[in-house]
Amino acid sequence: MRRGTSPVTWHLYEWVMTGLLSVCATLLGVCAALMWSYFPVMASSSNTTSVTKYESGIESALSALQQQQALSNSALDAIRSELRALNEKAGKAAEVTPPE
Repeated sequence: MRRGTSPVTWHLYEWVMTGLLSVCATLLGVCAALMWSYFPVMASSSNTTSVTKYESGIESALSALQQQQALSNSALDAIRSELRALNEKAGKAAEVTPPE
């Protein structure tokens, strides 16, 4: 049995697909060429400015964390000394015997 497709429509399909593939390959090549040409510009100019911005942001965040840690450490030291004083009072109270 033979299919009823005409050779004219088959050739039209081949031409359309070839054209579409050629357009896609051309667009891909143009995109690759643009990225290749812009890569050195982007790497040289924006890299140094963005790195310095991030470094200064990191340094300021680190100093803020260190200050916060120092404050919390001093608060914890105050609580620890208060607990020691209360523990000493409780120890002295435990030594006292109630009157009989």
